[in-house]
Amino acid sequence: MEPVNPFSLRQIRAWLQEYHVRPSKGWGQNFLTDRRVAMRVLEAAELQPDDVALEIGPGLGALTLLLAERVRQVIAVEVDARLVAILQGVIEAQGIGNITLIQANVLSQPVPELLRGEAQATVVANIPYSITSPLLEHLLRHKAYIPRIVLTVQKEVAERLTAKPSTPAYGALSLFVQYHCEAEYLGRVPNTAFYPQPEVDSAIVRLTPVPDRLPPDAQKWFFRLTRAGFGKRRKTLRNALTALFDDADRASAILRRANIPISARAEDLSLQQWLELARETVQTVQE
Repeated sequence: MEPVNPFSLRQIRAWLQEYHVRPSKGWGQNFLTDRRVAMRVLEAAELQPDDVALEIGPGLGALTLLLAERVRQVIAVEVDARLVAILQGVIEAQGIGNITLIQANVLSQPVPELLRGEAQATVVANIPYSITSPLLEHLLRHKAYIPRIVLTVQKEVAERLTAKPSTPAYGALSLFVQYHCEAEYLGRVPNTAFYPQPEVDSAIVRLTPVPDRLPPDAQKWFFRLTRAGFGKRRKTLRNALTALFDDADRASAILRRANIPISARAEDLSLQQWLELARETVQTVQE
């Protein structure tokens, strides 16, 4: 049978018409029509023939079919049963044997369950803005199973995930991701690469999980502190910590012990300084 071309606008429209599917804005259903973008994603994923790929939101299979040519197994998780029906038909018609389709909300199953017995999988996903934070929390809870995550996300979100201190995009989400991963911004994807065309551009981000940088008690404080600091972004960190501890003297003491100026604001601190602040907070709380 002739191979299908899931990047073809004509093919996409034909499938959508045949299955009576109107793309859902809420689910971020913008189908990739530019093969060059798919190749950039595959290159970023650095896949080997014996690898397993976990694809979140395969849509109409543009990336799924290319992944299947490069890895031992593709596990594709799609929330929309209508798209699963289309993709299942394509897989069967093409006689592809190494794609496992799961119709589910990816957030409803822990990563080890999604992997169906596989030890590890590289995650590839084209995800809507609305689920970025919950999805990353979900995946990074089980980061030992994931050597690499390659995301195509809204450009503004990509900038937040990879932001440096003292920039407008830098915030609690930046620090959450950069605590758990080495985060790289790999370039813009124009909105013209998708159908229907979204209003904003996207970007490709590669996240490489690293072991926890703090012991559990300090890690909990790290996330509490970053949320508190950026929750009151316009205030000094001393004010934010005073509200957290209900104690101005304790807030000042922790900052002094961590060698952080009393006048510093949350966006001024590097990841290393936040780590130090968390360590000193544990020490102070335990005293």
